[in-house]
Amino acid sequence: MSEVALKGLLLMLPLLPVLGAVVASLIPRTWQRSIIAVGWVSSIVMLVIWVVLRMSLSGTGQMLVEINTSWIPSMGISFHLGLDSTGLMMSGLMTFVGVAGSVGTFSRDRSWNRAHVVCLLLAEAGMLGVVVSWDLILFIACWELILVAFFFLLGRDSSGAGVASATHFVVISVTSSVLMWVGILWLVQLAGSPASFDLLVLQKSLHDLAHLPMEVVWLVAGAFLVRMAVFPLHTWLPSASAEVPTAAGVLLVGGVLPLGGFGLEHILLRLFGPGLGGLSQWFMWLGLGTALAGGLGSLVQRDLKRLFAYICISQMGLVLAGLSSNNPLGHQGGLMMIFASGLAGSSLFIFAGVVSHARGSQRVSDISGLWRSHPMFAGLAFAGVASAAAVPATAGFVGVFSFVRHYLGNMAISTVTAAAILVTGCSVVWAYRRVLGGGFHHEVWTRERWPRKRQVAILFLLALAIVLAGLFPKLVTSGYDSQGDVAVSRSESRATGANS
Repeated sequence: MSEVALKGLLLMLPLLPVLGAVVASLIPRTWQRSIIAVGWVSSIVMLVIWVVLRMSLSGTGQMLVEINTSWIPSMGISFHLGLDSTGLMMSGLMTFVGVAGSVGTFSRDRSWNRAHVVCLLLAEAGMLGVVVSWDLILFIACWELILVAFFFLLGRDSSGAGVASATHFVVISVTSSVLMWVGILWLVQLAGSPASFDLLVLQKSLHDLAHLPMEVVWLVAGAFLVRMAVFPLHTWLPSASAEVPTAAGVLLVGGVLPLGGFGLEHILLRLFGPGLGGLSQWFMWLGLGTALAGGLGSLVQRDLKRLFAYICISQMGLVLAGLSSNNPLGHQGGLMMIFASGLAGSSLFIFAGVVSHARGSQRVSDISGLWRSHPMFAGLAFAGVASAAAVPATAGFVGVFSFVRHYLGNMAISTVTAAAILVTGCSVVWAYRRVLGGGFHHEVWTRERWPRKRQVAILFLLALAIVLAGLFPKLVTSGYDSQGDVAVSRSESRATGANS
């Protein structure tokens, strides 16, 4: 495929959902089927575009395809979009999760109105925009677009719980984003003139400096740690996931949380090097603490969605520990955990959303007998459970094993990691076993047909992706272990340290 065509497809990744949102907003609100169809088509076409890009792009260089033109030269702002090997993986995850959230949950229920579809498409646009943005102004704009979309998704009902969750999410996210903006301005000033917000230009300029202030690392990292729901900044996720509609919940745990890890990889590790300005050990222990705290928190949950939310928090802790471990194996494990957590979280929340809607309750004690009534649907959800529990032959196991493999000789790290995996696995397996076992009482379930065939199909595709990534991890990690972007940053960091 020609370079012009590839650049056009790259531009369409974040632009298409915006166009879909505009079209959906122009359709009369009474044409519900047409509005939902626009949401489906937009999400599916984005996935098709990514598949074409994945088949057309090859190599392990720093940039596979890019668009880079000057936008506001006087302020050092450019229109810089691109995909490297990590971005290609993340854009695939975002488009797949977008399809899972729309096709796997959209129904004819009246609550699925035009505003809901528009906000979901804008959230997808923001997530894809974050992945392809290499200018920090564009990155922050797309980062905040996600926040705006989820504010309306969380607060779209009139209940006090929904509004409180939306307010909590916005307050903590805006605060962290302001701090990130201060940190970025600080970095631009440290890089010297001419000022530039281009990530590659900043990377080169900052690597020439012998020392970067420790405070600026925490300022920039705060926004990513909040989006990853790292302990003790995690409190917004359980309440939000319990109140948000299922489609938005799928995008939240399958897209927004992994994007926090991607921001750590894309911005922090690129600008500060694998040592994170000397703070890598702090970040690694923060991640391990989050993994253990998430697992322990899930043990006391009796709401199915809140329990799965704590499982996702534990997964994000392992992502943070892996990415900040300052070694190739740990870093590769962190990247795989980003992918695994997105797929597992999406699978668990589709399962929980369908079952909770059919039962009319999210309490674990109210749900039972699914194995007798819907064995195929329940069986497919086991892939997400197995990946969260790090069962062999799943993507979650590959990520955890890559991290633990390097630290087998470190008793403290190995013990905390093993405890976090054990507690998280026991919790998610207990919940899964609880809702599958027992008797199925037809009178307490909805009389509507559930699950829909498309929901079963989406769970099957998610399960297939989890297993394929577990059996053939090179499908996900190819390009990261040799000449990937972090390897480039690592070599430059070593050279800078030697010169100093």
